[in-house]
Amino acid sequence: LARIDSDRRACTMAESAVLRQRISTHTAEATNRRHQYYEESSIEKRKHGGRNYPFILKATLALFAFIILLLIFEASWYSDGHGDIINLDSIEILSTVPLGFTIDLPDTNNLGALEIYLDSKGIYSIDSPASSSSINERKINAGTCDIGDHGENTLKHAFSIANGGLVDMKRILLKPGNHVVEIQRREKHRLIPYAQMALKVNSPPDLILSSSTTAKSSPYEDAYKLALEEIGSNIACNHFVAGTGWSQLWTRDTSFAAELGAALIHPHVVRTSLMASVQVLKNGKMIWLQDKCGHFGGWPNLSDAIVGVRGAWSLYLVTGDKEFLKWAYDVTKNSLEAAEADVLDKDSGLFLGCSSFLESNSGYPEKYMNDGELVGKTKALSTNMLYYSGYNLASKMGRELGELDEPIQDFEEKANTLKTIIQRRLWSPSKNNYAYFEDEFGMTVDTTEGLGTSLALLEFEDDERNSRMLKSTYTTEYGITCLWPQFKYSAGFFEWRIARHYHNGRLWPFVQGYWARALAKHKQVELFSDALKGLTALSQKGNTFAEFYQLNGTYPQERRSQLWSATGFISMIYHGTFGIRLELGGIRFSPIKPKDLFPSQTIHLNKLQYRGMNLNIHLHGHGTTIESFEVNHKKQIDSFINHDTKGLLDVDISLKYMT
Repeated sequence: LARIDSDRRACTMAESAVLRQRISTHTAEATNRRHQYYEESSIEKRKHGGRNYPFILKATLALFAFIILLLIFEASWYSDGHGDIINLDSIEILSTVPLGFTIDLPDTNNLGALEIYLDSKGIYSIDSPASSSSINERKINAGTCDIGDHGENTLKHAFSIANGGLVDMKRILLKPGNHVVEIQRREKHRLIPYAQMALKVNSPPDLILSSSTTAKSSPYEDAYKLALEEIGSNIACNHFVAGTGWSQLWTRDTSFAAELGAALIHPHVVRTSLMASVQVLKNGKMIWLQDKCGHFGGWPNLSDAIVGVRGAWSLYLVTGDKEFLKWAYDVTKNSLEAAEADVLDKDSGLFLGCSSFLESNSGYPEKYMNDGELVGKTKALSTNMLYYSGYNLASKMGRELGELDEPIQDFEEKANTLKTIIQRRLWSPSKNNYAYFEDEFGMTVDTTEGLGTSLALLEFEDDERNSRMLKSTYTTEYGITCLWPQFKYSAGFFEWRIARHYHNGRLWPFVQGYWARALAKHKQVELFSDALKGLTALSQKGNTFAEFYQLNGTYPQERRSQLWSATGFISMIYHGTFGIRLELGGIRFSPIKPKDLFPSQTIHLNKLQYRGMNLNIHLHGHGTTIESFEVNHKKQIDSFINHDTKGLLDVDISLKYMT
């Protein structure tokens, strides 16, 4: 045992000696290598001016690798749902329309604060989306969509804006071109892209009345630009509102405005507005929404809701949208069915109810004051003209859609029957014009109604009567009145209040628009000139198209900037001067150019969008007789362009002045 222990110690000592020798050898080799490295590094640094490039390169590569890893992490973080960017549907508007849009939100409790940018410039900050007034039903409402319900919306309109109207709204007008809206949300002191939306802003059609670029603009060019601006200013969140003092969507105002030119300028807004101008009956059927008034109430005392079909048909002629047409056809069929049940007088064959838009005490003799039930027993010319067009257009809609022949033929027969009854019961031989309405006893009130007269001139082909009407209709220096002669009221009627006089023989620009359109149809150059000159002069009174004017041209400030008033002027230019007639197959031209208003040999309406066309219309000469018609310098026999035509078109129309 002692020997074994001694041998073990000897082996251990020997191994330790070997190990120490190896460590000493490795240490010497490492020292030599370190010295060699430092020597080589010194030589390398001397070669490069003292800089340690290998070290800088390594540090740079390390930093670059760190950045790559950070970007990969960020991309992974976004792909996990933290940074998905929502691509919203693009918007296309005119430069005269204030910006407004709505965006659906996820759970607002976890969304955080929001920043909204337009072309990289901040325009909105929402600190607490869950409680912000800009958030409604988990939506972001910005621009003209950032609105509240009307504080006095007792008439239950389908759409209305905050009390105070459009004046108080956040207005953003964009220049023509492409724009981008970006929405970012704040999370842990950082902004994270949330959504983006492309905006295309177009210029409205240009009216050019002089070949000189330095000449002062004419009053008609100024009025045209003003009309475009005021139409745009009455668009809120892709809906029309009536105007100052009437900050709601109205079936009547929208439909008349669409027909007077808004459908050509703002087809998307017209579509949205009309599709909101409906109500659902207890049986589940959808009908055109009846506007209401304070003096006479609503349906059935007021019964002109069928006016919606005129707006719908005007829009279809512009867009050719069959899906919308089918929707409008069903609404119109249901509306006619409801009217036949509620307001068709079986004895006379006429429809009962207040005259369209003249729904105040000032539009009727004093005995009807605040008595909507009594007014509901009368039969007005304008309302019955609207039902005539309702039947007529329903039949056209049905044929265009390929519907069954039986209901279509029924509509046509009812239209012809109603036309005959209107012509027989409401014609006043002593006045050489149609009567205003038939009272509760079946007696005609022979006051002349401006709108009903204009619609009859447009709808009824009766040369003898039309000639008499054109001569007998009363006009002022500013144009046609809504009623004439004015009703006489007792001294206690409070004439100074707007609602006590504004329908009593005043000047309504949208009625002027229909009157001028009828004059253009019948080629009444002198009368058309007077109408256009008169409305232009009214617009200059306060640089606005007011709801109505007194006979001396004054108006109340609280009735400025009205949608249908501005479209009344647009119609005088589009449908009157340049003679635009939209038909099922395309667009026809039948201009009327008075020399006293437009002395220039050539005037232009450029950048008019219709279907797939961009039209530049050049009107040469004066009068109403077309001498030649060219499209892209190719002569045509007929002044008509098929709706399937595409692209940029130069339309040259030469008129031959005939005395």
